[in-house]
Amino acid sequence: MLLIAAFLPLALWILLLLCRDVCRKSRGQKRSFFSLLHQYMFQRYVSLLSLRQRRRLEYSTKNVQHLQDRILQHRIHRDRSTEYGKLYRFSEVTDRLSFCSVHPLTQYGHYTDYIQRIGKGEENIVISGRPSALTVTSGTSGAPALLLCVQAAMNDLHQGFGACFDAKINAYPQTRNLQRTAKFFYPPVWRTSESGIPIGPYSVSPVASRHMSSSYSTPAAGYEITSEAEAQYVHLLFALKDRSLGILEASFASVLYYAFALMQHQWEQLVEDIRCGRVNPSLTVADDLRLRLNAQLKPDPQRASELAVEFASGFRGIARRVWPHLNLVLVVDSGANELYGSNLQRFYCEGVPTYSPVYAAAEGLIGVNLWPERSERYYLLCPQSMFYEFIPVNLCEEEQPRTLFMEEVKENELYELVVTNASGLYRYKLSDISKQTYTLSL
Repeated sequence: MLLIAAFLPLALWILLLLCRDVCRKSRGQKRSFFSLLHQYMFQRYVSLLSLRQRRRLEYSTKNVQHLQDRILQHRIHRDRSTEYGKLYRFSEVTDRLSFCSVHPLTQYGHYTDYIQRIGKGEENIVISGRPSALTVTSGTSGAPALLLCVQAAMNDLHQGFGACFDAKINAYPQTRNLQRTAKFFYPPVWRTSESGIPIGPYSVSPVASRHMSSSYSTPAAGYEITSEAEAQYVHLLFALKDRSLGILEASFASVLYYAFALMQHQWEQLVEDIRCGRVNPSLTVADDLRLRLNAQLKPDPQRASELAVEFASGFRGIARRVWPHLNLVLVVDSGANELYGSNLQRFYCEGVPTYSPVYAAAEGLIGVNLWPERSERYYLLCPQSMFYEFIPVNLCEEEQPRTLFMEEVKENELYELVVTNASGLYRYKLSDISKQTYTLSL
């Protein structure tokens, strides 16, 4: 009892400091303390985890050549007993030079028949075992296609986003506040192959973890709407209700750009729904989802009037005007999304910083942006994610040009990326041209 009595004042003091920090970061939001505390504790957990993941990534750059050799040997050894591994004599591969001598540079057509056979249920064809999914490419570099995806590739992507979370909160400390994020996410339509392998784009639902849901302005029911048009409207409705919103997030800049275009086109209807506290009756939403969503809405004529005034004033810089505490736009705005990102920054989101966190594709995680505050996009290639080779741009038209390894590339030169990933792509030409800006040694 004496021991408990001695620690009780300390425990109360710690609790008081915790409550004070939660209230300070709440930005005056009208939310329950327990909702804020849940978000606070989850954010602290993710912050610690992301710091660890960033340090791991930085450590991986200390000896790139050794790590790249180890990654390649692991994948060759894993698949050497497959039909593909036997065809390309993986058992004879002792290092990266011997690998390049026995295996040609490849493109998608090289794998089409293999992927079809795996989809029908054959195993140990290209990779040992069975893939977690068949992912659909975005089609930005050609027609959409199917690729294998294994759990290790998904883990790499999660770790990449973890490192980016640490970069984000360091570059923009205000994102540590307990403001909600408007995440524009539309559940993909999944199907299965003949053997039951899931087929669809790789994505993680915002409500995959109940701990994440407290961070988003859209209730869980909004992420269950399968129609993109209806889901987009619902995301906007709940985002506009929250004057204290802190972040706008979407997988790609194009997704957020089209959401703003819908806002500009249907702002009067959105304002009326906020005024009445409802999901618009004209939306095609399942009855049970509508009931759950309406339960989260209350008539808010004051907020509706405030929004109407801002919308009537035009849409340049509208993001900062309807969300005066907005800290960040979090979207991938490089590659095919560069134009959308530029339009967002110059018009709808004028004056709000944008962070493009990752360079990724259906092939896997390629690079992460550890410099959020820079206007130009720089991505650190992740040496633990893929084995990289580089084709000098002047040799790209050759059928089998000699490639360079990570430690051989030169600054300010252009290269086509070639990857060997965790999911059975070997010496695969991405058709992406990258510029080696500088060599990083962290």
